[in-house]
Amino acid sequence: MTLVLAERVAPTGRVRPVLEDRCQMQRVLVAEEHELVLAGLRAVLLSQPWVASCLAADSQEAAWQVARRHHPQLVLVSTSLGGRSGLDLCRDLRDRMPHVKVVLLSGEGRVSAALASAHGAVASLSKQMPTAAIVAAVKRVAEGARVFPKDEAPAAARLSKRELDVLQHLVLGLSNPEVAAVLNLSRHTVKQHTTTVYRKLGVRNRAQAASRAQELGLVG
Repeated sequence: MTLVLAERVAPTGRVRPVLEDRCQMQRVLVAEEHELVLAGLRAVLLSQPWVASCLAADSQEAAWQVARRHHPQLVLVSTSLGGRSGLDLCRDLRDRMPHVKVVLLSGEGRVSAALASAHGAVASLSKQMPTAAIVAAVKRVAEGARVFPKDEAPAAARLSKRELDVLQHLVLGLSNPEVAAVLNLSRHTVKQHTTTVYRKLGVRNRAQAASRAQELGLVG
């Protein structure tokens, strides 16, 4: 487990309280399993005048412990954490610390806006982006913006959490009655959600929906 806390200290010995622009000083946590990537992100974030402190964790368990202890305002979460999905950590933070802004960081694969949003993230960024672009996007999140890839289908990005739940179970091959039982919904409600999902994805049947969902990264 990795836990590092670094602070930006003013000459008086106190952490500087505020800064320029609309961005208030941020306590940041970076959850990343790769040591070099973790060190690089921390270094560049600590060089920013709007970052008051930067904590680090290399596993989902460590990140959750750090978050509960230090109450960061902004958390960067890798999609892969110690062999587990970073989406699980996103969901836990959303459910237990809803005030925290979560940025999801993906490697080679892309995480869709719908999937990231459904798990509580307010941004989805690629680690392949230039460092300056990542920092700029994270600052926008700190200022209250939501940041997702511009090339995604707008309708797909508007899938609600429940619609995404239904889609994921349909992709697994479950029938409407089976989906209704798993999600504790009526069959009529599942049918309505399915119709809406088809419309938003621009498809006509389950096979097309599954193909489109894979294409957009809506299922993981």
